[in-house]
Amino acid sequence: MKKDSLLCFRLSKNMRDSLSKLAREEKRSLSSLIEIVLFNYLKEKKALKGIKKDKRQYPRKNVSVPAFINQNISGEKNLHAGSVTNISLGGVHISIPQDIPGEVMFDPEKSKFEIIFTLPGEHRPIRLTCESRRIVDSKEALHVGASFIDADFHSYKALNTYLM
Repeated sequence: MKKDSLLCFRLSKNMRDSLSKLAREEKRSLSSLIEIVLFNYLKEKKALKGIKKDKRQYPRKNVSVPAFINQNISGEKNLHAGSVTNISLGGVHISIPQDIPGEVMFDPEKSKFEIIFTLPGEHRPIRLTCESRRIVDSKEALHVGASFIDADFHSYKALNTYLM
């Protein structure tokens, strides 16, 4: 759902603290939680009139960081260059330029691969095992949307800290 409007309002400190606590527990931004609360209220009152709920479980953050993609998780390292264009706690969007040497193959039926990158402001690399969900091939790049299926504790903690 496109978010193109800004809404400001006043509320009590107690209500704000309660909302903030709930947002942290659900690992969401305060804005995302308030949107969910408002959406559910409008749905309950049957006042939606064409508003569609965003299907994504976690909000995305746009980034532009170089990444390595390893498609052979179990054996030898066969790294391909790409870049992470947006990321969330649930998944990642990767762009792999067409002019990079070496063929990258993604099965439309959920390919598993490992991605290695460094988040802005971090020094340790993030390693995540992913499963492709959507693949779009264009003249300039191969675009892969993937969900996370495994991560070591330090990688997921760094990702969580960066996104919150």
